[in-house]
Amino acid sequence: MANTKKRGFTLIELIVVIAIIGVLSAILLPAMLGYVKKSKRTSDIASAKTIYESVMTTISANEDAEESLTEESIKEENVTVKYNGAEETYTICIACTKDGAKNAGGNRSLWSGGAEETETFQNELNAIVGKGKTPIKYTKSEAGKPLNRWFICYRKDDVSKIEVWIGDGNSNTPIYRMYPNRDSDYV
Repeated sequence: MANTKKRGFTLIELIVVIAIIGVLSAILLPAMLGYVKKSKRTSDIASAKTIYESVMTTISANEDAEESLTEESIKEENVTVKYNGAEETYTICIACTKDGAKNAGGNRSLWSGGAEETETFQNELNAIVGKGKTPIKYTKSEAGKPLNRWFICYRKDDVSKIEVWIGDGNSNTPIYRMYPNRDSDYV
């Protein structure tokens, strides 16, 4: 009979294969994490565009809602936005907000939080977009602040310029302009 000896992998061969897999993982993992981060940002930008289009539909379909939007804001914020290499500082007025993630003190799945005078706009907008969350996927700013609330704002100096922002729902502070012309710092 012929001598047939089964031969497996040597220890050296196994170590080489494991080392190759480790090197490939070290190369691919950061790239994959970058793609995940970019997809979250892209999703948020798409959501902001949808919100903006819903706002524009609401105010074009209902004159009372348009007047109600800019009747009175709940808060004014001085903001600086970077776009196309230039900085612009101006004051925005927050018309209403909607939670995009969990906040301390509960969650709001409807556009609300505005002054009583903006209620007509909020009700009309909620009738168009319905009840439900608009999740914010990219949940931390570069400074580590939470991004968990959507803001519909308009410029104090030109109420026809409506903007969608995301920011910190715990302190009710907009951080990044999302639409139109996304803030360059939102990377």
